[in-house]
Amino acid sequence: MATYKSLSASLNWPSGQPPSSTTTLITGTLSAEGSILIPHFINSTFEAQTPVILLSFRHTYNHYMHIMRKMGVHTNRHDLKFVNALARGDFSQLPQATRPHFTLNEWPEFFQWLSEQPPSTVILDGVCSLLDVGYSENSVMQFIGSCQRIVEEKAQSGYAALVVNVLLDEFSESLVRSMVRRAHFLFSFEGLASGASSGVSGQLTVVPGHLFCQLQQRTFSPALLHYQVSDATVQFFSPGQSSTVL
Repeated sequence: MATYKSLSASLNWPSGQPPSSTTTLITGTLSAEGSILIPHFINSTFEAQTPVILLSFRHTYNHYMHIMRKMGVHTNRHDLKFVNALARGDFSQLPQATRPHFTLNEWPEFFQWLSEQPPSTVILDGVCSLLDVGYSENSVMQFIGSCQRIVEEKAQSGYAALVVNVLLDEFSESLVRSMVRRAHFLFSFEGLASGASSGVSGQLTVVPGHLFCQLQQRTFSPALLHYQVSDATVQFFSPGQSSTVL
């Protein structure tokens, strides 16, 4: 996906993917959503011809398919499995192309299903929503920790990584601090300190997480980037540079 190439180059990730067996945490706000990175990780995994498992507490499968189509990527041509964590019910009447591959009801059943999948990039979108429905911070961290352990086991036989996207606000701040301690990389989206700009949607700060020091190969460059979101693209560029130049 050409719009993300400048981001991958800035991070020194030629493939656009984080190292195998790692956890990447994405945080965003209501005005600067981190979910704009999900298409980047999905497409980078597609280009590497490895599977993707997308679990969402926020949107339906069709939502992500629509975004990817607008960016020129057809998910039905790749190995993408969608886990519905938004609603419970019978989805057998949905068209097969938009039908979830798994619905999250009981956590042990999901962990068993996940452990049976091939090595994959596992993306958790909106996991902080568990706090909104009454789960404790400790329970949410247990859920993420179980996903981490499965991904790390899978990475022994192929490429596998965990990507977690959360909304950072006053209700999730403590959870995010705990997650940073369990992450290798942290992507933080926020608005511009100087205020809104017609040519810049916000800024992205990428730094190592607490587990980064455990990596044997540290081919990674921290970065501070501005970005601009349009209807079908996201462009990243260095502060003070026009996105049209890149």
